[in-house]
Amino acid sequence: MRRIILGGTGIETSALGFGAASLGSRVDEAAGARALAAALDAGVTWIDLAPVYGAGRAEEIAGKVLRGRRDQAQICTKVGLKLAGGVGGGLRAAVMPVARKIFGRLGPLTGALRKAAPKANARLPLTPELIRTSIEESLRRLGTDRIEVYALHAIPAEEVGREEIRRALEDVVASGKARSVSTASDAAAAEAALAAGAPYGVVQLPLPGPGEPDAVLGAAAARGVGLVTHSILGETLARAVARARAEPELGRAACAAAGLDDPEAALASLLMARAFARNPEGVTLVSMLSPRSLARNVAAAEAPPPAGDALAAFGF
Repeated sequence: MRRIILGGTGIETSALGFGAASLGSRVDEAAGARALAAALDAGVTWIDLAPVYGAGRAEEIAGKVLRGRRDQAQICTKVGLKLAGGVGGGLRAAVMPVARKIFGRLGPLTGALRKAAPKANARLPLTPELIRTSIEESLRRLGTDRIEVYALHAIPAEEVGREEIRRALEDVVASGKARSVSTASDAAAAEAALAAGAPYGVVQLPLPGPGEPDAVLGAAAARGVGLVTHSILGETLARAVARARAEPELGRAACAAAGLDDPEAALASLLMARAFARNPEGVTLVSMLSPRSLARNVAAAEAPPPAGDALAAFGF
């Protein structure tokens, strides 16, 4: 697996990151643990977590997987969101594993179950006390005494530079509980972190799509700030696959460029190649819950960029 140094933080990690948002929700604990262990075995050492991920279970699942191999991984977890009460919170976390077992036997209803389940993430007022207590709770769930990056989750840009927040984050780093801090929000928050400077050593944001402003990517590199990008596939891949089905010659061109027979797999490979080309010295974050997706993403991380721009015809 290709390794990178994350900006000026000195953190060495894999160029490919494991997105753990579904660890314990979309997949159950056993399947999620197998997926994470397989990723670590393949050299994927960056793990992206949050207290709300996996309906509140992702950190605990990751902690169990990392017992005895903590030093193999670099962990980012976050502060700022909570699971809402009722069905959106604790009840949802308890019900989803049972519902998955029942509906998993019913094929198409599995997707309906996911759509019906509320996302249930509510933004918390960001305070120094929340910053201190949340990291302690995350460390307990993870079974470790430190993480590599502590990120402000879905923080508005105007909150990034608040002096009391910066001081609290500086205290977290000084205590050794995190090596660096980050925003994990939108481009505006990332730009605010770049303008604020220390203690922000990393920014995390969705990879800009076609026609979207992408100045933050170059600015982060120029200032020595680590860059983590996500939202690589998902709706973007779905739109590309629909276009390839409507225009088979585009699907054939994608297959030829990627060296694959299946248009969907070819387009996913090309989109991953685009992501690594846009963020060559940072972490590209994706979900890898199946052996097929893990193998595909590892191959994309290690491969040279394809010749030409096979995605241009799709508008990417």
